[in-house]
Amino acid sequence: MMDAVSEPASRLFTTEFSQLSALVQKRLDVEWHYHQRSNLAGPVLQELIEYADDFGRMLKVVFRHSLLDALRQEAEWYARVLTARGRGGISFAALLESWIVVIQGVLKPPECNELSHPLQRLHRDLPQLLQRSEDALKSDIDRKISPLVEVLIRGDAEGALDVVSRLIGSGKSMDQVIVDGILPAMSEVGFLWERRRLDIFQEHLATETVRCLLAGVVWTFKTVVSSPQRTALVSCVPGDKHDLVPLALWACLMIRGWTVRNLGTGLPADQIARAAAAFSPDIVFLVLTLLSRLDDALETIAMLRKYTPDLPIVIGGRGAEAARVVLERTGASVAHDFEEAFRMLPGAS
Repeated sequence: MMDAVSEPASRLFTTEFSQLSALVQKRLDVEWHYHQRSNLAGPVLQELIEYADDFGRMLKVVFRHSLLDALRQEAEWYARVLTARGRGGISFAALLESWIVVIQGVLKPPECNELSHPLQRLHRDLPQLLQRSEDALKSDIDRKISPLVEVLIRGDAEGALDVVSRLIGSGKSMDQVIVDGILPAMSEVGFLWERRRLDIFQEHLATETVRCLLAGVVWTFKTVVSSPQRTALVSCVPGDKHDLVPLALWACLMIRGWTVRNLGTGLPADQIARAAAAFSPDIVFLVLTLLSRLDDALETIAMLRKYTPDLPIVIGGRGAEAARVVLERTGASVAHDFEEAFRMLPGAS
C-alpha cells in the first residue's frame, strides 16, 4: 500500500465529500432495490447508509493524515460489524464498491486513481477479509455471557452489585474491579450488540445499570485524603458518544482520591478548553473511539494548548491507537488502556 495520499488529492476529497457521500448513499439505495433486497429496506438499509457515511468520514481522516496503514484495520472492523448484522459480506462489499465507483465516477484523474487505489487493494483482498469476519463470528457462537453481563442486560443493579462484591471478596481492589470486571463487561455488551445477540433494550438496560453501578461504588469506596487533592478533567472528544469510558475513568480516579470533573460527551472543543481553564486540572484525559473523529481530537488539543499551554494531555481509545503517531506529534500522550493511563498521572511511580 502506498505511504501517503497527496495533499491535492486529500483536499479534493474533503471539498467534494458531501457530494460523494450523497452519491454513495443513493447508489446503495438503488443497488439494494435493484437486486430485490427490498426486504432489507427500512431500518437495515438505513443502518448501512449510516455506516457508509461514517466510513467516508474515516477516509477523510486517513487521506488527510496519511494513515493508510490504519485503513485495513478500520475496514476489518466495519466488515465484522456489518457481517454480524445479518447479511454476510454483502453489506460491506456494497459499501466498499460504492465508494470506489463514486470516487472514480465523480473526481478526475489523477486524484481519483490515487484515492481509489487503497480501496481497490482492499477490494482485491475482500474474500480473505470477509472470511476472517465469518470465522470470528463462528468462533463466537458458543461464547458464554459472563455473570456480570447477565445481570446488566436485565437491568439488575442489585445483582450487579452482588457480582462486584464477590470480586472484592476475592481480593481485588475496587479500581481493579472496574478495570478487570466492569470495563470488560461493557466491552462484552458492545460486542454482543454488534453481533445482534442483544436487543436494543438490553443494551440500554446494561448501559444505564453500569452508570448506577459506577456512581454507587465511587461513593462507597472513595479514598479520603488529607493532603490537597489533585484534579483531573475527563471528556470525550467532540462527536464521540462513548460516554461510559470517561465515566469509568472518573470512577477509578475518584476511588484513588482524585477530584475529577467528567464532561461526558457533546461538548465542542472550545468548551472543553474553557473547562480546563476554569478548573486548572493537573491532567486532562480525552477519549477518541472513532478514527473518523481525529480532527475533532486535534482541534480539542489545539484549544487546550491555547488556554492551558503546559497542561498534560492523555488520550485513549481505539481511534487514538490508530492515530498514535499523529496525536503524539502534538505533545499529547496516547494510553493503550487504563493501567497505562494511570502510569501517566502526575506523581505516579
